[in-house]
Amino acid sequence: MKKAGVFLILSALLAACSPTSKDHFEPTANESAQNRKDNMWGHGIINYHVTKNNPKFNYSSETNKNPHDYQKLNTARFDISDDQDKIRQAVVSETGINPQMVTINGNYAHIHLNVPPNVSDRKKAKMRREIKAAAEQAVPRYKFSVKVDS
Repeated sequence: MKKAGVFLILSALLAACSPTSKDHFEPTANESAQNRKDNMWGHGIINYHVTKNNPKFNYSSETNKNPHDYQKLNTARFDISDDQDKIRQAVVSETGINPQMVTINGNYAHIHLNVPPNVSDRKKAKMRREIKAAAEQAVPRYKFSVKVDS
C-alpha cells in the first residue's frame, strides 16, 4: 500500500511537469507563428534545418575567418614573420641600419637596434622616435618599444 501511494504521488508530479499541448511554445528565431516546431532543445540537431536554410546566413566553406586557419593551400597568407619583415624594412629605410632584433609578443613589437658608439644620446633619442613613427606607419596594429644601444 505504501509503494502504491509513492507511485501515485510520483506519477502525479511527473504528469504535472509534462506539457499537454505545443501551443505555449514560442517559435524559434527563424520560424513564423504558423510554422511552429518543438523548440524545447533550441537550434540543435532537431532544428538544424531552420538555421541552415536561412538566406541571411552565409555558410560558405571558402570564407577564411581566421588568418591562421588554412582551408586552402594556394592563397597567400600573412603571419608574424611578414610583420617582422615589414618592421625591419621600415627601420632600414629610416636609419640605414639593420635592426639586431625584432620580436612580436601579442600586440607588442620590440625593436632592438645597435648603433656605433660615437652616436650621441640626443641622436639616439631622435632615432628612437623616427623608428617608432616609421614602424607604426608600416604596421599600425602593434604597440612598439624601441631600444637603441651602442
